[in-house]
Amino acid sequence: MTLTPNALLLLNAQRHDLEDRSDERALARDWAHHVDEARAAGWLVAFVQWDAPRGADWETFSKAWTLHPDFRAEQGDVLVRAARPDAFEGSELAAQLHGRAVRTLHVLALPGTPELAATLASAQAEGFAVSDVVVPA
Repeated sequence: MTLTPNALLLLNAQRHDLEDRSDERALARDWAHHVDEARAAGWLVAFVQWDAPRGADWETFSKAWTLHPDFRAEQGDVLVRAARPDAFEGSELAAQLHGRAVRTLHVLALPGTPELAATLASAQAEGFAVSDVVVPA
């Protein structure tokens, strides 16, 4: 397990988040570039895989639940399952980040989502600094 003070946290990297967006290709390429840069810098890359909420038009463990084809968790990355809206609540995300000595989170997320607001609040409550929240324009 590699220790690093920085982690790139992808909150919305599942198929149901990105497919069918008009900017899907450009957004996925941009975020994949951020992932590549984070790995090259020795940062931890963490993916949140959200379980389907009641009433969603997709299901947990369905194709829509999987990571977008432009992303994959590699050895050394963190992949956690979470229930909306907070990636920290009920998941092992905080333990995984603290266990790797992460102090600062850099976040990739879709704008205005409840997941972004709730997760950022919990990240700060868990003692993480939040830097560089990247959302598409």
